[in-house]
Amino acid sequence: MKNLTLLFALGFILLTSCSKEESVEQFEEQTNDIVYVSKQYQGKSIWETMEIDVKDNNPYSNTTDPRGYGFTNGLYNPPNRNPLLITWNGTRDANGSRGSAEIQMTTPSYSFHFIMETECVTVIDNVAMYGGLITQVVEVTGDPPPFGIFWRFYFKVIDNANEGLSGIDKISSMRIFASPRSMSLCNVYPPNHRIWSSQGYDEVHKPGFVVVDNDRID
Repeated sequence: MKNLTLLFALGFILLTSCSKEESVEQFEEQTNDIVYVSKQYQGKSIWETMEIDVKDNNPYSNTTDPRGYGFTNGLYNPPNRNPLLITWNGTRDANGSRGSAEIQMTTPSYSFHFIMETECVTVIDNVAMYGGLITQVVEVTGDPPPFGIFWRFYFKVIDNANEGLSGIDKISSMRIFASPRSMSLCNVYPPNHRIWSSQGYDEVHKPGFVVVDNDRID
């Protein structure tokens, strides 16, 4: 009887362990395609979760270079009470992508400061999609979203002031943080994808600037 009881208990433990492992696996599967996106509300950025829809991919069309080769750099530092500062530079050519970026954000409840290396750059005419991989956490305070090492950050910029173009440079209000478990978004959301215009654009005023060049292949 004791042996039977012990065997039953052992079987229950194994069954419970398997259930826990399956739950973790199911949770990871569910979160693999979850990213954080910024929503603009009364001049503030609010981070919300969103599922990646790979079927919603928007292929290149009417581009001068379907490979997306080019260069972008810039500074975004809006004058508001909860400053967000982004600096970036990146080049994409036949050898791949290279460059770096830095993002700082301060709100009443949290702040973060990250250093990134360039994961990807895709240039179409005077617009670019930039992706960076967080490689250094300089500072995190308060209760921010769970961004950290190996998270990826994506945004789109428009160069409206370079090479004789009249207008104001812009950066997408849609900005995306993707977890290390999620897939890379470099080829999912190119610069002509409608997701980047879904939240509109913020103007980039001096001392900020945006430079996009599809002829610079270093």
